Amino acid sequence: MKFCPKCGGPMVPVKKGDKIVLRCTKCGYEMPAPPDVIKRYKHVARPHSKEKVVTTKVISKPQQSELDREMLEQAKEEYYEFVLEQMGEYGE
Repeated sequence: MKFCPKCGGPMVPVKKGDKIVLRCTKCGYEMPAPPDVIKRYKHVARPHSKEKVVTTKVISKPQQSELDREMLEQAKEEYYEFVLEQMGEYGE
């Protein structure tokens, strides 16, 4: 495998007109491809769409149960009562 002299990225063979050149996958630098280099590259076919595995990713948060919501609301009320009591003690 050849690497780009400018950025060090991998060079891949690309057909440009009737010639084959090596092009950097990072910066796009091109150079003529020597015949011996072209023979060393192997083309790998991509799988058909039927062969691909379809996956999903959960991006939403799980729904809170009604009990969890009630507990949260109760905790908020208790906290507010505590804060108001503390503020009342300082104000006297």
